[in-house]
Amino acid sequence: MTEEAIRVRTEKQKPALPDRLLARPYIYLVFVLLAVQVNNLKKAEQAVYGWLGYPAGFPFLRVLLWLLCAGMIGLYLWRLVRGDVSRRPGMVLLLLAMHGVLILMTLVYGGASGYWLHWVTALSLMLALEMGLQREKQSVLEGFSLALALWLCLNLPVRLLVPWGLNGPDSNPLFVPEWLLGSRVTYYRVAFPALGLEMIRSQMRHGRYTLRTLAVFLLVAVTVALHRGATALMGYAVLLGMLAAFSCRALPRYATPAAMLGVSAALFIAVQFLHVQYLFTPLLERGLGKDATLNLRTEIWTEALKVIRNYPLTGVGLLPVSYLQQLFHATAEAPFNHTHNQILEIWMHGGLLALAPFLGMVALASRQALRFRQSAAVKTAAVLLMAFLFMGTVEIFHNDALYYPLFVLLARADCLQAPARQLPCMSFRRRIARR
Repeated sequence: MTEEAIRVRTEKQKPALPDRLLARPYIYLVFVLLAVQVNNLKKAEQAVYGWLGYPAGFPFLRVLLWLLCAGMIGLYLWRLVRGDVSRRPGMVLLLLAMHGVLILMTLVYGGASGYWLHWVTALSLMLALEMGLQREKQSVLEGFSLALALWLCLNLPVRLLVPWGLNGPDSNPLFVPEWLLGSRVTYYRVAFPALGLEMIRSQMRHGRYTLRTLAVFLLVAVTVALHRGATALMGYAVLLGMLAAFSCRALPRYATPAAMLGVSAALFIAVQFLHVQYLFTPLLERGLGKDATLNLRTEIWTEALKVIRNYPLTGVGLLPVSYLQQLFHATAEAPFNHTHNQILEIWMHGGLLALAPFLGMVALASRQALRFRQSAAVKTAAVLLMAFLFMGTVEIFHNDALYYPLFVLLARADCLQAPARQLPCMSFRRRIARR
């Protein structure tokens, strides 16, 4: 069923109760507020307990999140059967294929099972965007952007008032403090999507940026400046640089997620095998606080490559944290428990069978970005995903609930295209194309 047919059918029939609820942004708001913290619910509970001295009810929030995920998945299947959403959800199918391999390999090799809620939450957010952009475009963008902006508003005063972190202070020089949005190396996984989704919302609704967009930009900029994580600083520079470079023109054909993934792979090869980082040791040490091993990342990559050579096709599944720490020679001062590279992470745990669907997701996102590259909202979605793929050179995101919804934004680029009269600009002032 075409998008126009879906729209006409929706207008003719009386909306059901779930449709009326999702026509408002509040359901998306509550869902995203909980989903953002799926990786930090346990840490947040421990931090609040240590700070206030009593439990904070996080087990109840975990159950509520499960129920919301189940409800969102059920609603999507209901709409799919009714023909109210597209029957060709390519991005969702690719994600299911990748996670199916990861789950299967984890069961085969007796790995860790603590990632189920992370996977289900990421899938549910993808489905919420997939059907929301087709049926309740303004509501889903409003709910997502407002929820992420609220987390930034809550996190910043805590960061200022408790600079040592809710779980601190600690005399260990490598101590990692925790705030509401996680440690200083994880907050940007919320901050950057918050900025990107707010830009997309304002472009779609107003055709320009608003004071709310400016406020979110300032929140993100201040938070990045306070935390000063090397990965976040580099990712933010890439994000802002590309937004500025493509501000008043269509997305160039060379600027795609696939191209950025190629850049990430080339950087990995240059660092791991050609050791080009030794040419920039002073810059790494003084500017980014890294050494020539990128704070032991090159040694971790070496161990991960050994596993990949032994299990190139299937991977070894998601392993328990304790085993990963042994594999990567973790210590109390350097508690490494993942590969610190997006491609290596998927390849090691799911082999080429899991890596192929992920590459398919990148290819599909790139095709849609080029197809609708005139739209300012599509440009923003493409730049946001490219920034994460660039940061994926030294970090992983496949367990973050907000990562895969970024792919959906481009997969549904047809829902983000701008009116024909609007120039492909990114500005605080509306610009209308001359006839």
